[in-house]
Amino acid sequence: MVEPVAEVASRFDRISDVYDETREPLSGEAIDRAAAILRADGCSSILELGVGTGRIARPLQEKGFCLLGADFSKGMLAKARVKGVRNLVMADGNHLPLVDKVVDAAVMGHVLHLLQDPAETFGKLSRVTRREVVAFVRQRDLQSSAHGDGQWPMREAFRRAADEIGLPLPSEVVDWRSRFKGETEFLASFPPSELVVLQDVTVVTNMGERLSHFAKRAYGLPSRVPEDTFNMIVERMKRMVDPAKEVKYRRVELMAIWRLPR
Repeated sequence: MVEPVAEVASRFDRISDVYDETREPLSGEAIDRAAAILRADGCSSILELGVGTGRIARPLQEKGFCLLGADFSKGMLAKARVKGVRNLVMADGNHLPLVDKVVDAAVMGHVLHLLQDPAETFGKLSRVTRREVVAFVRQRDLQSSAHGDGQWPMREAFRRAADEIGLPLPSEVVDWRSRFKGETEFLASFPPSELVVLQDVTVVTNMGERLSHFAKRAYGLPSRVPEDTFNMIVERMKRMVDPAKEVKYRRVELMAIWRLPR
């Protein structure tokens, strides 16, 4: 189940202060490669949908691209503005206040899994784009993450802890994997013109750090989980998790490119 736009906006407003510290950024090399591909395709003006705090927009802007950033979260846009990202607009992808074919490329940075209907949003982006639509997609080694990736077992531990103390959870918390499944299904059913590996790294951290991030509600649990309920479950989790346990997983950053007919 995908959350309504208003709920997603509210959630990102709430976590905007901790967003950057709880997310791994793209490396400089990955940004360089993405920029080189965009330039080779003749793109100099870019709309980034879901610009967030400007983690992708700012380095591309610094490389000379003309950037327009769109997001529906006031909190995230405020962070991007502080970083110096220019030309920001509050809008969602299905209601863009832009004329046709106004930018060379439309970019989505790790937002496919948040979209109500990725195909519909793709169509809206194609309307305002002359050359291509690009999605940055993050994939983890799920086989190893069952034993290591801090986000996946944290969510499972959250569900188990809630069960143990008898606190019911909204269905979208229980079925959180479905949003990532939908992203994979979209890429399979609507294959890009090119799929480029930008970054392939091994991340090493520990469960204590992951739990700290999780406790800040940084990983997208719906706002409908009340604060007192959330805190009770997290306290239970602290007794279930070994904070010193190493977390090690593979993270692959992909650049999916759909080149539009001209």
